[in-house]
Amino acid sequence: MKTSIKIKAILTIFTVLTLTACDKSSSPEGRMNMKLDALQQEMFDTLKQQNQAILDSLGKIRQDLKELKQQKK
Repeated sequence: MKTSIKIKAILTIFTVLTLTACDKSSSPEGRMNMKLDALQQEMFDTLKQQNQAILDSLGKIRQDLKELKQQKK
C-alpha cells in the first residue's frame, strides 16, 4: 500500500512539473508566436504613428486651402 502511495505521489509531482513547464516560451513554436506577436504590435504602433502624421498633414493642408480661399474673396 505504501508503494502505491509513493507511485501516486511521484505521478502527481511529475504531472505538476509537466504542466508548469508547458508555457509559450518552452517550445520553438511558442517562442515564434511570441516574436510574431511582438513584431505585429510594433508594426501596429508604427502604422498608428504614421496614420496620425498623415492626418495632421491633411489637417494642415485643409487649413492652408481654407486660408487661400478666404484671401481670394
